[in-house]
Order: sequence, then C-alpha cells, then structure tokens
Amino acid sequence: MAEKKSRKASKSPKRQNRILVFDLVRILCIAIIVYDHSRLLIIPEINQYFFADAMGPFNIYTNGLQGYAVYGLILISGAVLEYNYQGIEKLHGYLQFLFRRFIRLYPAFWMSLILGLILFVVLSPLISSAVWLNSIPSLLFEFTGFFVVLGQGPGNINNMGWFIATIVSLYILYPWFSKIIRKYGLGALAGFCLMSWGLRYLILTYNIVPINLFWRWFPLCNAFEFCLGIYIVQANLYPKKVNTSPVIRELSDLCYYIFLFHTIVITAFVKYLAYPPSPLAVFDYSILPNNPYAANTIDYFQMMIAVFVVSWIAMKIDARIRAWIMQRDAIRNFLNVENS
Repeated sequence: MAEKKSRKASKSPKRQNRILVFDLVRILCIAIIVYDHSRLLIIPEINQYFFADAMGPFNIYTNGLQGYAVYGLILISGAVLEYNYQGIEKLHGYLQFLFRRFIRLYPAFWMSLILGLILFVVLSPLISSAVWLNSIPSLLFEFTGFFVVLGQGPGNINNMGWFIATIVSLYILYPWFSKIIRKYGLGALAGFCLMSWGLRYLILTYNIVPINLFWRWFPLCNAFEFCLGIYIVQANLYPKKVNTSPVIRELSDLCYYIFLFHTIVITAFVKYLAYPPSPLAVFDYSILPNNPYAANTIDYFQMMIAVFVVSWIAMKIDARIRAWIMQRDAIRNFLNVENS
C-alpha cells in the first residue's frame, strides 16, 4: 500500500490530461524547424517564400517560418508548464520541479552528444590527435547544455544544443514569471513584450552585447513568448479539448528527440552516407537516368526516415533511463515530500 502511494505521489504533473492544441502546435513547430534544416531542393519556390533567410523588420523575428516555430516551442513550453505546475511556492517544490525538468531534458541531450561524437570519430578518422586534445575542454563543456553561453556558437557536436541553455534559463525563472503574470495580467505581458522585443532589436541592430547568439539564450530575450504561453493558460484562452489520440501523443512526445537528433543525422547523411563513392552510401543514384529531382526526393525521404528512426530509438531508451531514475529510493523520497 505504501509503495502504491509512493508511486502515485511521485507522478508530476498535477493535471494528467494532454491538451490537443498544445501537442498539435508542438508537432507543427518541429516539422517547420526540421524542414528548414533539410530543405527539399525540388521545391525552391516554397523555400524562398516561406523560409526566407535573414531577420525581419526591427530584427525581432526572422523573415521565414523557422524563427516563428522556435518561438512557438518556447510559447508552448510556458503554456504546458503553467497548465501542469502552477502554484510553485516553496523551495522544496521548486527543487522538485527543476529536477523533473532536468531528467526530462538532459539524458536525451547527452545521448545526442554521444551519438554525435561517435559519428564524428567514425566518419572523420583523419582528424589529428592534436585537434582532439585541443577540443576536449569545449566538448566536455557542451554536455552542460550551456556551450552557447561562451559565445563560440550553438555547439560543436550538436548545434541544437543552444536550446538547452535557452529553455533551462526560462525554467529557472518560471515561478517568478508565473507569479508576475498572475498578479499583473496583461500589463505584465506588455512589459515583457517591450523588454524582449527591445532587447532583440538592440542586440541584433546595434550589437550592444558583442557575444555570439546572446539573443538566442538570454532568458529576458525570450521572456515574452514564454510568458505569453503562461498568460494564455491563466486566462483560459486555449481550446480545452483533450488529446485522446495515441498517434498524436506519440508524435508530440517524439518532437523533443527529433529536435535534438535531426541535425546530427542530416549532417552525417548528407556529408558521408548518401552519395557514392562513399562505401557507406545507402542508395546508388547511378540507376536514375539523369533525373536530379528524383535523386533529391529519394535522398530526402531516406534522410527523414533515418531522423525518425534514430529519434524514436532515443525516445524509448530515454524512457527507460528516466523510469530507472524515478524508481531510485532516494529520488522517490525526494519527490514524495509534500510541497508545503
């Protein structure tokens, strides 16, 4: 009986229902981001129209859908947190919240880095030992998820790693953001909007912070979109329909892993695996009679299948890792302490 109660208490979010619109928006945003990083060459008109490069007016958002998709993920993160964790007041509850977020993000992120290192070693055997030795400190620091803070780019192994620093910084500030929005409502949201848009405008226009990608991870640069998600839930402005589709739930759960692994798989596929004379080439394009569009299409779908397969395997491994962690006695005792 005690064990059953313990397991029940260790389940976090307070609300167990999955909101359909949150899952659908997450899936759409990930689809846009993955397409942006793997643009299908046979439809360049769509790429130019919907995925234009460079920043838009006032350097607040990009010209293409890809930038909106990233901020869409940040918005959904704020909404889902508010839906599941609103009311964090005590220190122990805050530490429980951070721990749950940590094991949700980091094991999968570390798996992506390990895969990236393995592919790097296997597919780039000519790199000298001196390069490896000089790279060890930065490679190790990348496992913290805060490599982007150094101003040396988004990551050497996984260039999607910048998102870890971005979202963890917002998670750390979430209880205060939630409390401010609850107390001041639209006024607070307007203040966050002016602050985030103003910072992005100043940084990207006048280079007032000469640190590469500072605007990407600094939490106040992303506070508006995150707090907008919080406000939407607090004001009950979202459709309440519950997600009862196992397919949509699975795809939504898969999104984080696709986000982490897709650039690693795409890079390996395009640079090393797809094209002869590579001994690892997965398709012989010589059988196609001078049809580059068909070749591009076959290549693209093979690549996307690889992204899905690798991400799905990573998700299943990560689920086992997190389940094992949550069953440790010390962890269960820590999580079972009431937040009061």
